[in-house]
Amino acid sequence: MRSFAFVGTLLAGLSQALPQDGGCVTVTDEVIIPTGTNTYTTTDVTTIHATTAEDLGTFTLVTRLSSTKTLLTLTSTIPACSGSSVPYNATSTVYTTSVSAPVNAPSSTSVAGPPGYYKRALAPRQDACTTTTTFTTTYGETYTFVAAPNATSTFTDYTAFIQATVTSTQTGGTAYTVATATTSEEALWCPTGTSNMTVLATATTTQDARCAPSAMTSAYSGYGLEYSSDVPASGTYYKTTTSDASSCCQLCADIEKCAASIWDVRTNVCKLEFPVSYSTGELSCGQGALVYYDAGPVSPMEPGSGLWVAQLCGNVYYGNAKPDDGT
Repeated sequence: MRSFAFVGTLLAGLSQALPQDGGCVTVTDEVIIPTGTNTYTTTDVTTIHATTAEDLGTFTLVTRLSSTKTLLTLTSTIPACSGSSVPYNATSTVYTTSVSAPVNAPSSTSVAGPPGYYKRALAPRQDACTTTTTFTTTYGETYTFVAAPNATSTFTDYTAFIQATVTSTQTGGTAYTVATATTSEEALWCPTGTSNMTVLATATTTQDARCAPSAMTSAYSGYGLEYSSDVPASGTYYKTTTSDASSCCQLCADIEKCAASIWDVRTNVCKLEFPVSYSTGELSCGQGALVYYDAGPVSPMEPGSGLWVAQLCGNVYYGNAKPDDGT
């Protein structure tokens, strides 16, 4: 009997250690009462499955022939003296994003028990209860559909289609282009041996002040420039490759009415922008390009990691693909 009494006491103690039920829970129900009823008439639709193809009419393919106008000729000079290129140390900058070290959450403290045991206060046992309240809302309408008497309609379901195609040639408009030519430098004197390397290594290059890296634009609203739309109004552009943005810019600076230069650090592609006047079709120092970055924090680029833009005699507009707030 003593054993059973001890078990009873133990079970009673365990029952006090079990999780206690919370207080009463209130459940609220809403009853919606429509303010009115609308009645609509409907018509039965019969579907007809066509056994022939539906004729979609005639499609006209238009080919436009435009005249071509050469705006200017870019001439490159072949050096008279050839020699080994001078070795140099290239420096690349890697942009990294700083990531904070994770903060370790404080561990729970074990009190008077083996691992995994946590001390907690015991609350008096409570019996669970549920209280339900109801309120009504009056709004909206109900809909009733009634078939219209003696009214039917048909729908033809086609599974095959045919369409005739004709071609049309139209003339008009002007396409602009830039011609290229090469010339050889006159060989008055060429260094020989290692002296050639010395001359090349100590040569000084003078560039336009607008072509200094600090004078160019490589970011907009804190983001690197990703795309460019060349001569948005009218005109053409010349594409080549250069080793850096300043060299690309200098090419534009050396050419009359070159509006802007755009150099891509990712590919070394250099583009020179030549807008023309809409009314005369002649070179003008107008809008050279529209340069923008893709939707902001979704896929950001570090400043300087995309396009480098220099405005020479023209101007460049900047923007971003919407939205730029990460939504």
